[in-house]
Amino acid sequence: MTTSGQGPSDFRYTAFDFDPTKYDAMMSSFDAVKDRVKDIPDLLNVRVVRTLENRMMVMSGYRSQDALDAATEAHGSIFADFGQYIVGEPLVRAGERVARVVGEVLNNDIKYMRFIRVVIDSTKYDAMMSYLNGGVLESFKDIAGLSRVFITRNSEDHIFSASGYIDKTSADAAAEKMQNAVEGMAEYMTEAPLIREGELVWLYQFNV
Repeated sequence: MTTSGQGPSDFRYTAFDFDPTKYDAMMSSFDAVKDRVKDIPDLLNVRVVRTLENRMMVMSGYRSQDALDAATEAHGSIFADFGQYIVGEPLVRAGERVARVVGEVLNNDIKYMRFIRVVIDSTKYDAMMSYLNGGVLESFKDIAGLSRVFITRNSEDHIFSASGYIDKTSADAAAEKMQNAVEGMAEYMTEAPLIREGELVWLYQFNV
């Protein structure tokens, strides 16, 4: 297990609602734009997770913040082409990775993901990170079926956690430990955490 090292350093999260009757057509469109995705410099991976019947989360990992910023126009162009499926406006957030856990499952074997958004008192950020680095993240190494946990700071007071598992069974088995970790952050949070999860339905992985 590690909390730093290789892999994406910055992430963009795009959540959007869609018309469920157009799901199959939308997924075909994801396949159709794969070549455009491949052309984005230093984009290392894209994971699309169906968190509700009518909602998707797209998680894009970049080699650097400069790469993420440079890809903003391409990101907007691709999502503009999905306008025929999207209901309302996508919610886009981006941030720097501040911690990472590497579990026993290979990165490419992630099939299920859980996302947790917490809003914190920004003056307590350092104390929160000390709490996480004081054994909480280390304890995740024993979670069976875990591949990755990425923690990003998307704004001064918004922290985002993305956990990838080999399957839903493993994610469910880990839920209590993860919940306990979040509850231990209560003194740093200003509102209840928001949790979304679901099956991975599309993947782009850059291969060196």
